[in-house]
Amino acid sequence: MSGVFGSIGAPLPFISAMIICYELIMRKIFEMPTIWAAESTMILGGAWCSFLGGALNLRNDTHVRVDVVYGRFSPRGKAILDCFTFIFFSLYILLMLYVLVPYVGESIRLQHHAMTYWNPPLYPTKVVMFIAFSMIYLQGLARFIRNLFFAVKGEAL
Repeated sequence: MSGVFGSIGAPLPFISAMIICYELIMRKIFEMPTIWAAESTMILGGAWCSFLGGALNLRNDTHVRVDVVYGRFSPRGKAILDCFTFIFFSLYILLMLYVLVPYVGESIRLQHHAMTYWNPPLYPTKVVMFIAFSMIYLQGLARFIRNLFFAVKGEAL
């Protein structure tokens, strides 16, 4: 599933860049700024792209870490360290999910829109946030199980 959501999020930075270019051309050359470009790039590039790529990055082990410390450990030591840090990862992600449930529910119930002239709906973005955090947690849980197995047995699962 992480690959599916990651592939959905993959073209969004390019689309956001194209919207920014369009806005710059309209504003600087034609002196006709848009009312939707800035907000749509924040929604697409910031929220959707970032959240949808999180689980894929976790699956592919491409998140940023301090290699000065982490790189000194053996593979088994890295697995043990990853199991330990999973506690903090879980606390953060589960807290986010706990907070998001009523937040997303209320947003859907109220059909929340931005309070701007363009007024785009924001509740789909909040639903994506909940789905993305859920996927990130599930991917982290799968990674924890693999690391725990490797830490205990010394072989990959």
